[in-house]
Amino acid sequence: MYRDKCAACHGPNGEGNLPQGPPLVGGIGSLATDNPVRTVGSFWPYATSVWDYIHRAMPLTQPGSLSTDDTYAVTAFLLNRNKIIEASEVMNRESLPKVRMPNRDGFIPDARPDVGKNSHTSGDYKNQKSQAR
Repeated sequence: MYRDKCAACHGPNGEGNLPQGPPLVGGIGSLATDNPVRTVGSFWPYATSVWDYIHRAMPLTQPGSLSTDDTYAVTAFLLNRNKIIEASEVMNRESLPKVRMPNRDGFIPDARPDVGKNSHTSGDYKNQKSQAR
């Protein structure tokens, strides 16, 4: 599936094929260096987010065209190429959330009052705006 739907842009093994597609493999441990490489293995904190992005946005020429099973297959291929799972592991609805990504703890909550859990919903904003009139 990866070879047919992804390799033209991202290279046969996920190494990237710029300018069409960035690398998806490698870069683990590089984020704190002068030359960070943001890939599936180095940057993404959750395997479920990788699956969701692939399912909704890829391939670029036909976003959302991959079946659920095809998306699991592509995600498993990328996780294996990044040495996060073994080639024999099956990815599905039960196993994917259990994958521990290398950068899982690399994100910290944003304490700014205008973002994150401290921010207002759009409904709150509308209510404040109408009360101010």
